[in-house]
Amino acid sequence: MSPARREGRSAEVRNEAGGNATIGVQGVVYGDVRYEVKSEDPPERKFWVAKNCLAGGMPRRAEELIQEVFQVGFARPPSTLANEVAFHWVLAVLGDRSFELLGHEEFGDIERARTLAADGPADDWRRALDVLLELVDCLRLQERTGRDHPERLDACFAGFDGLSESLREEIRRHLDLILTGAIQDHLDARFAEVVRRARTADRREERVWKFFEPEPAEPQPIPVREPGLEVLQQTAAAGGALLGGGALILSFALLALLSVKAAVIVGVVLVAGGGLLAFCLPSHFPKRYSAFAPRNPGPKDPDFAARVEEIVRRQFARRAPEDALRGAGWHVAMGRFRARLAEELVDLYSRPGTEPSTIEWLADWHAKKIARRWRSGELRDTRRVVKWLGVVPGAGVTAFTVLSMLWKIYQSEPRITQVAVGGFLGGALLLALGRADVHLWSRITYTRNRSEAETRTREEREAYERRVALLDDRPDDADMVRWLDYDKIYLRRLAMNQHGLANRDVVAHAVLTEAAPQARRARFSNGPPRFSAYRVWIFLFTLDGVREINVRLDFPTGIAQDQQRIEFRYDVIAAARVTEVGLRFDDGHREIILPRAERPGEGAKERRDAGPSSFILFQEFRLTLTSGEPISITVENLDGAILEDDQNRVPDDSEFTGALRILEAVAADGRDWIARARKRRDHRDHRGHAHASSNGDRP
Repeated sequence: MSPARREGRSAEVRNEAGGNATIGVQGVVYGDVRYEVKSEDPPERKFWVAKNCLAGGMPRRAEELIQEVFQVGFARPPSTLANEVAFHWVLAVLGDRSFELLGHEEFGDIERARTLAADGPADDWRRALDVLLELVDCLRLQERTGRDHPERLDACFAGFDGLSESLREEIRRHLDLILTGAIQDHLDARFAEVVRRARTADRREERVWKFFEPEPAEPQPIPVREPGLEVLQQTAAAGGALLGGGALILSFALLALLSVKAAVIVGVVLVAGGGLLAFCLPSHFPKRYSAFAPRNPGPKDPDFAARVEEIVRRQFARRAPEDALRGAGWHVAMGRFRARLAEELVDLYSRPGTEPSTIEWLADWHAKKIARRWRSGELRDTRRVVKWLGVVPGAGVTAFTVLSMLWKIYQSEPRITQVAVGGFLGGALLLALGRADVHLWSRITYTRNRSEAETRTREEREAYERRVALLDDRPDDADMVRWLDYDKIYLRRLAMNQHGLANRDVVAHAVLTEAAPQARRARFSNGPPRFSAYRVWIFLFTLDGVREINVRLDFPTGIAQDQQRIEFRYDVIAAARVTEVGLRFDDGHREIILPRAERPGEGAKERRDAGPSSFILFQEFRLTLTSGEPISITVENLDGAILEDDQNRVPDDSEFTGALRILEAVAADGRDWIARARKRRDHRDHRGHAHASSNGDRP
């Protein structure tokens, strides 16, 4: 079932075109509530959203919400939720963070979670929490002593192996940045096959493309033109009929006085020529004689109309034969079909709230149907050729006969002929203004047109139901994140193998993703965007230097290609810069956030306090080596159209801020970044212990 339908909400579609997207590449925004929370919501609701954020790859947002519910006393003992809250709290604190950059605040939250679950029941959540806490304790002990402690690690691994598969997966995915050395070796050995299977599990290739498809708009019935005229049209048509009919009778009477034979011949020729002309004219003026009445006759949004026309053109172009000659014939033959379909779609769906992308499925369905008919020869209508060829002789014969008749009677009665000519011209003009010809054609074809409209509506409804059924197993946002997490783990292992590195050789690593050029995009409301293709950057930090590999990841298939690799020492880093540009929503007002380089004197605390009311449009990391070669990564790139809804919550930027903190530290401190990070944390821990001792609290 599609994610929007699971929550009982429709998908809201907005146009998003980021820096790597091109015009015409649209994005889907699901109007879902899983990431939506308000200040007045109860703690239960906030905790539910926090778990969704954690599953959706937004641990910083989850951490913030869990801290909120903890501060108001939610899940305190004897609540049965204490263990579950504590587990997710620790998971959120550690998620997408390197151990070297954990500080007093983070370890303080871990201890508060430990205390929260101290008296909780011995359930699965408690056992999973104990494994998490033991992992943290092992890492801290390993850092202080400089060596592994096999007996404690074995006990921790035994507890880990005893957890359910879903809990093991959560721990493995969220703690990828924090695990190193022997712990990482153990988990890699156990999870190598799991990662390989999980990357393509749940029919990934068959389902991922559906995530980027908007909810299809329901087909609208085609309104058939009803035979009938308005009062003014009836008046004009009646006047035109009187004038024209009177002029014709007068002309025939005068001609019959001169020659009965000539009058009979003219009458026969006029009937034949006029009939041929009436048979051919609707083909030459399809808009005037269209069987379908406009539902919205007023002016249309030009941008909407242009985008619909582009969609129709693109769908018909996809069906063109590969052969150049047949392709040229296809484009010529399809001109009228494209124009008519685009006009109908613009008329039927041009209303507020409708995005052109939601009717692309309908344009595609019509294009395929017409292509089938064209290939089978159904569209080779010989009557159409007759209509196109018959209009010239029909119009010519009719005009020549009328002029000959008028010239004949003019020679006898010039004044009366002038009256007849005036009657002909006035009658023709009034008949045209009164749309008498359209009314007569509608009466003749109404039954056939109504039957065709009913058939088309029924077929479109059947196609819509098939489309909805096809998209029913659209992957959830959590599915997309899970696949991407496993891709990162797989690509990190691939990079290590290609560089001949083991876990003990890698002090830390960072994985960044950015949208690949031409990638499709979609996101849940208040959540980060997902892309159909990524550029993935893997940085491996060793004692000797940095190994970097970047690949293009085709997300539906999980295939990585276009690989590029580079190695460099810490001392060749010339400069590093992180640029952030976004908007702030303080007091309900929008304010431009300047790039970090343009905010002098701003410290880490101030940067941290810029959230949660700030929205980062893009964040670019640029690392320059002494050789002048830059490494530039745009780790986020969103379109300002996302911000049109003031109720949209700021998407979490956990993935790239966690990795960028490592990269910034490496760029600033060079080879000494690890020792300095540990020293800074030890200093913060020392101050935290001193503060806790003075207050009688446990940090």
